[in-house]
Order: sequence, then C-alpha cells, then structure tokens
Amino acid sequence: MTAALQIAGCDCGLVDTHTHWVPHQFPAYVGQRKSVAWPSMAPGEAACVRNVMLDGRVYRTVPDSSWDGGRRLQEMTHTGVTHQVVSPMPELLSYWLAADDALSLNSFMNEELAAMVRADPVHFTGLGAVPLQDVQLAIGELERCMELGLAGVELGSNINGKPLGHVDHEPFFAAAQSLGAAIFVHALRPAGMDRLVGPPLLEQVLAFPGEVG
Repeated sequence: MTAALQIAGCDCGLVDTHTHWVPHQFPAYVGQRKSVAWPSMAPGEAACVRNVMLDGRVYRTVPDSSWDGGRRLQEMTHTGVTHQVVSPMPELLSYWLAADDALSLNSFMNEELAAMVRADPVHFTGLGAVPLQDVQLAIGELERCMELGLAGVELGSNINGKPLGHVDHEPFFAAAQSLGAAIFVHALRPAGMDRLVGPPLLEQVLAFPGEVG
C-alpha cells in the first residue's frame, strides 16, 4: 500500500474500492469547437436523481449520493461500509475529447471531488481524472490531483483504442510512481463490442473482464 492510500481514520473495516462519482453540475462548455460531446446534467423524474446528458441524450440517471457526501455516508452506514474510494464515472474520463477540452473538464471534476474528500477524509478517498490522450497534459494534471489531496487517478482500460501498456504512456506511469500516486484501471469502451449481441448488461458481464484481464 502506498502512502497515498493510507486511509485517514480507517480501522480496516469494510472498504469499498470501486464507487462512482458524478458532480452535481457540469460547467458550460467554453471552448472553440463545435459538436463537442460535453456532459451536462438535467433534472430527473424525482428530486433525488439527476440525468447525466451526453450528446443531448440521457446517458445515465444517477442518485444524489453520486455527488452528496452526506447522502453517500447514509448509504454506507446502511450497508456497513466503513470507507469508500471514490472515482469518476468512467465515461466522464473523456479521452475522445480534444486534450485541452478534456483537461478543462477533468480539472473541474478533480476540484469538486477533492472538496468532497476534504470535507470527510475519514470516510472518503478520491481518485481523479487526467487527459491521457496527451501524456504531458496528463502528467501536469496528475501532479495537480496530488496537490489537491487526491490519492491518485482512475484510468480507462484504453485510450481511444491504445492500450495502457503502450510505450507512449511510460512517462506518465513513471511520473505516477515518482509521486506515489495510486492508479485504478476501469474497463472502458472495451474491444469486441461489435460482436457482442444481446442486452447491454453483457458489456459488464463479458466484455469488461476480458478488457482488463
């Protein structure tokens, strides 16, 4: 366990290392490009949920515990979880955006997530997001994540089809090692989906394990 993952106040009870986070709201897009798949939030059918919107469509409906630390803690207490390692919903990593646009979005999310962690470090540890489609920008944002008090970052399993183990990413991993940053890899847009026929859940059941295996 790295120093970054020594959880404040944790008595080694039940720790959930895989919990998704979404901000209450996204900033407006202020870049110069058109037709950008920039996320936004819209009201849900109930007051306790909101819709994550991508390309003008509902991508996912999420509960208020996605961004509200107090509500999240209530759910943890109910399920007996002592501590959560919290990371962004993987689709929000946004490797398909232009790198500077992704950096803007990642930076906003990292600040919001770090604020939730700072408010209750006994119960939450945060992993941020970086624009790994541009390695140098990603290194800079990784350094910023650590300055914000995050433990490291979440990475998608591929960067627009390029595997994490590609030589181009080696400087980033060297920087992470130097900083003592934790890295959590999450399956994202896995290979072989064009041949997977059936309900959407099969992506998680079949494609995700193969993607990160």
